[in-house]
Amino acid sequence: MRMETENVAGIFTPYLDSDEYIVWSGKPEKGMVFSGADGIVLIFGIMWLSFSVFWEGTAILSGAPFFFLLFGIPFILFGVFFLFGGVFRKAAARGRTFYAVTNKKLIVQTGRNIKMYTGQDLPPMQIKFHRNGNGSIIFSEYIYTHRGRAHTIRCALENLADVNQAQRAISMLQQSGNGSDGWQQGMER
Repeated sequence: MRMETENVAGIFTPYLDSDEYIVWSGKPEKGMVFSGADGIVLIFGIMWLSFSVFWEGTAILSGAPFFFLLFGIPFILFGVFFLFGGVFRKAAARGRTFYAVTNKKLIVQTGRNIKMYTGQDLPPMQIKFHRNGNGSIIFSEYIYTHRGRAHTIRCALENLADVNQAQRAISMLQQSGNGSDGWQQGMER
């Protein structure tokens, strides 16, 4: 695990200032983590696929013209994508995602995209523990608009085995971003 952490930290070296250093780095663990949104998509996918299969089955059994048989195929494929596409897409994204917390910023790399957040940029963190013992750190906030309240997620560090270490590093980052000397206090513990 030590070698893997050093390799992850090496990815971020080109993005560090001369007086900046990595406090924590990691990547999501393998495995599936479902959210409430995944449940809604799954239910919709089951309903969509069921209706599409029913449509296609009815067209086949009734001896409908060839056009009607072809018409249902894209809907079945779309239903299969709804059911399984999100799961595979998220798993592929997790395999290409890396995180680092420095003494100045949080860096999230997914594929070729890199996002950087200072301690002041981050809304309050929420830690969600999963059944597998891992945890996710979610930075979200509620924004009030003329239409009511909207929930937005800025970023998330998903499915971390060492969520406590990541949380401590981010807390120190946020304290240092607020003008306090969070790094010195955190190092003394």
